[in-house]
Amino acid sequence: MKCPTLEKSRLGGTSKVAVRSMVSFLGLIFIVAFFQVTTGGRLLSAKNLQTFSNYAFAAIIPCCGSIFLMSQGNMDYSLAGNICVSAALGALVSQISIPLAIIVMIVSSLVMGAINGVTCVCLGVNSFIATLGTSFMYGGLASVLLGGGSLTANYDLKNLDTLGFKYGAIIAAALVSFTVFNYSVFGKHCRAIGAKAEVAHQSGVRVKLERFAPFLISGFTCAVMAAFSLIRTCNATTTSGGNTQINTMLGLLLGGVPFSGGWNSKFRAVIVGGLIMAVVDNGLFLLNLNTASQQLIKGFIFIIAVALSFDRENTAVIK
Repeated sequence: MKCPTLEKSRLGGTSKVAVRSMVSFLGLIFIVAFFQVTTGGRLLSAKNLQTFSNYAFAAIIPCCGSIFLMSQGNMDYSLAGNICVSAALGALVSQISIPLAIIVMIVSSLVMGAINGVTCVCLGVNSFIATLGTSFMYGGLASVLLGGGSLTANYDLKNLDTLGFKYGAIIAAALVSFTVFNYSVFGKHCRAIGAKAEVAHQSGVRVKLERFAPFLISGFTCAVMAAFSLIRTCNATTTSGGNTQINTMLGLLLGGVPFSGGWNSKFRAVIVGGLIMAVVDNGLFLLNLNTASQQLIKGFIFIIAVALSFDRENTAVIK
């Protein structure tokens, strides 16, 4: 015999997810239409395809990694610092060997991701405090490596700056992330931990290990972003990776992932939310708005995203 209260709770949860999904899709359609009109049709023009690919890459790739963290109720606020350090190291080593530079970027980003994981999981520091602290640390390290200026990378990297490479990387990252998040035991455990870590632990989930792993995944996506930055500009600067964490958080929130994580976290948020942020950034660029105006608009969007996605019934599980 089914419990009416439990059935009602499940139906209510399903209804909330459906509403969030509908709002996200409608929001994407509205934003595309808005910028298509306000930019005089330039947003969806063939001429803008190359530019949009840059924004899509920068928005979707980090979301593919951060979905595992956010489904647990955690977030990585050190993304920009990680990318900046990796890009600086990659620029230095690329003058010797491009393959070696890629390896260095991957290793350095994984090390920084591991530091975040140890601080948060092993030392028991709140993920917001832990990664906010390491973001200052990585930012300082990047400034030392860059000498307060910039470093030039091997110009042969520019050969990879093609539509095929960027859209191919987006599709590959999305497919791998989608498969792992939806169909692997690890992906299910991430959502279970976000729903209730104590229950997951009692069910046999190795909570500490599986809370640590997403920080490594997030670190790996930072290496991809650092390589993308060097390929696109052949330069590493103190602004490399700037705004990545706010754009990633906004993308997942707008896509429908609740701050508290849990079973309501759906992978479609990566694609829908990532595309929303790519369209917003590209649209604001086409409108020639200055940085201050863009930050103001993003702040307003952030407040709306939190208000729409915040799961007030599960605030206790936010880490």
